[in-house]
Amino acid sequence: MRRGALLLWCGLLACGRDAGDWHEEAQERIAGRPLRSLPPADLAQATYCEEQALALDSTRTETYLTLARLYRAQGAYEDETRIWRGLLAQRPELSEAYAGLGTSMAAQGRYNAASRAFQDAIRREHKTAQVYLQLGNVYQALGHVQKNLLSAQASYQAALQLDPAQPEVLLQLARVEVALKRPEEALRLCQKALELTPQDVGIRVELAALYKSGGAAGQARRLLEDGLKAQSGDAALVFELGRLLWEQGDLAGAQAQFQQALALDPTLAEVYRYQGLIHSSQGRRAEALEAFRRLEAVRPREAAIKVNIGIVHSQQGDLARAEQAFKAAVQLGGDKGDAALKLGGLYLHQGRLQEAVQVYKQAGEQYPNNPEVHASLGQVYRQLGVLGAAFDEGLWAVELQPEKALWLYHLAATYEQVDPSQARQVWARYMGLAAADPAEAQRLATGRQRLAALGGWSGPAWKPPPPRRPRPGAAAPGGVGAIDTTNTARL
Repeated sequence: MRRGALLLWCGLLACGRDAGDWHEEAQERIAGRPLRSLPPADLAQATYCEEQALALDSTRTETYLTLARLYRAQGAYEDETRIWRGLLAQRPELSEAYAGLGTSMAAQGRYNAASRAFQDAIRREHKTAQVYLQLGNVYQALGHVQKNLLSAQASYQAALQLDPAQPEVLLQLARVEVALKRPEEALRLCQKALELTPQDVGIRVELAALYKSGGAAGQARRLLEDGLKAQSGDAALVFELGRLLWEQGDLAGAQAQFQQALALDPTLAEVYRYQGLIHSSQGRRAEALEAFRRLEAVRPREAAIKVNIGIVHSQQGDLARAEQAFKAAVQLGGDKGDAALKLGGLYLHQGRLQEAVQVYKQAGEQYPNNPEVHASLGQVYRQLGVLGAAFDEGLWAVELQPEKALWLYHLAATYEQVDPSQARQVWARYMGLAAADPAEAQRLATGRQRLAALGGWSGPAWKPPPPRRPRPGAAAPGGVGAIDTTNTARL
């Protein structure tokens, strides 16, 4: 039916119909089916009918409820929010409407408003496991602030008090426990979630990741292999097993798993990333470049892919194309500073020191908590003879990651030119850390030579001086993400 004819049909039907008639027509269109399963035409017509019902009678609660859910099924969250607010204007005591408002706000990323709406629902005795789960999810989304993680923990625990057999709540609570640095509790929760739903691939994958992070890679592998015995055609499990083998250095086994995963699911583009890394590590640069290009075609705005492409070009000696790829990655956000490190390193290799400084400075402002960026900027300043700035950047890197031997190596080299007496202490501190780090073997020999040349050190351990300038990016009280929280376990 053409649009004009449909409008005419709707207009003819409108004659003489009241709000109840329109609501009944909407229910007939829905016919008891899940709203997200409705064909687009039925969904649109049901929405139109409820809109007509609401226009004729703005006091019918059932019309608001149905229309809000119809908008949600279409992903029209702003319209859904408008409907919930309209209903609350009519019935401010309706706790269900506050929960619906919270859901629509959360779907738009408006987490502060969503948390307030869910708490309003709870205060009005709408204490359901689903509301506590959603409130926990909102707080977890704001988890860069510690107290929000604690509020998420309390919300999930409240949901489990109502119903302990909720795999999704157990999984979300496990993620919070990981963020709170309680890996044993996270492992227990994830194990319980998998016991409740052994067929859930996502939970199995997360549990395997917890085993790996805890040093139990063998247990993680058995868990994935057990899952594949029951679900042999699951591409996600095959892929995760391939990734585990790659991490363990079994490149041939990993490649076989990745190929199988891609055969099971040709849309699983993440396979190309690992195939590219494997090809690159084995010197097959053309194949690596092809794999990364395939991934780039699917994800053209992912900075990390362009960084990988730039690395392969630099390995091929094509520095112009490497620079182009690294610049594109920086423009896309820089992959947490890695793109700037690669671009700055390329400029450093070419002797383009001023350009390296500009790249590192910009990255330092964008990612003030990346110690490698500050250490790299300090190195370039030292080469340029700008020793005050070199010292400041090197010290900043050490402040951010005090147990990283490499940052102390660079700082000690700067101290030799700024304050040789202090350099002895820093070299001694460096060697204490580097002795346990195999990656520092060659630099450790240099450090011993430098310390010996300076006369050695047997005095007290070096302590970093206080910073000479405020560090940008520090979280201020009441800043972004800081919201009023409630101990929901007691609600």
